[in-house]
Amino acid sequence: MIDSGHIIEDIIEINRRLCFDIWSIAIASGLPSGLSPRLILPVKRNQKPRLSEQEARFLYCSLVNSLNYYYSVETPTQERYKQKGQDYSTASSDLSLYYFDRTEFLRVANVEFKAHNPGREFIRKDIEKLMGEGLIGNWFHILKNIDRNTLPSLCDKISKSLVECYLPQKHKKISIVFTFCVFDKRWGCTRHFQFDQSIHNLKDLSANFLSPEYHIFRGKIIVSNQRGWRIISKAD
Repeated sequence: MIDSGHIIEDIIEINRRLCFDIWSIAIASGLPSGLSPRLILPVKRNQKPRLSEQEARFLYCSLVNSLNYYYSVETPTQERYKQKGQDYSTASSDLSLYYFDRTEFLRVANVEFKAHNPGREFIRKDIEKLMGEGLIGNWFHILKNIDRNTLPSLCDKISKSLVECYLPQKHKKISIVFTFCVFDKRWGCTRHFQFDQSIHNLKDLSANFLSPEYHIFRGKIIVSNQRGWRIISKAD
């Protein structure tokens, strides 16, 4: 069995590669490049590309196919969650990673894909699942473009969701890799959120879950304070 630190670094690397694959996607109304995957972005009636979380999911699977992991999609959760209304029920993770230890498949991580700037409840539901299954979580968020308020808004929703879903008797440790990938800017950022009840106070820790400090200048994202995030860019 590989240790959790190794899995986390693998997930961070998968997300980094995924960003570059997403940035290389050709648009159906354009031309492919030498690095373009076979997956292309369809165009809407106004000829603008349609970008969704599905592109991230398919390219993620393509990357895992070349690695020492197995995966399942729409994996039923082991726990029950209040995803709609007041009733608790089983849900599903967008994708799960497994490691085969020569005798059995061991589920080691759950992945959730998001796109654009969804409402807080849509974020809360997926945060609840990533926290509740007791495995390493991976949150991959694809954005067409951003302004100076986009990432602060998303990080605020995530931070509040972490606190809202926290159950002290259940969530002793939380480990989630968060990645934002901005298509138009060819820019991304990754951060590992790690909570240990014996060391941290979740409310204090989540209050510091802030986006990188940045501004947009001539179409480029200029970061003045990374705030614990690893920056990914096409220039890397």
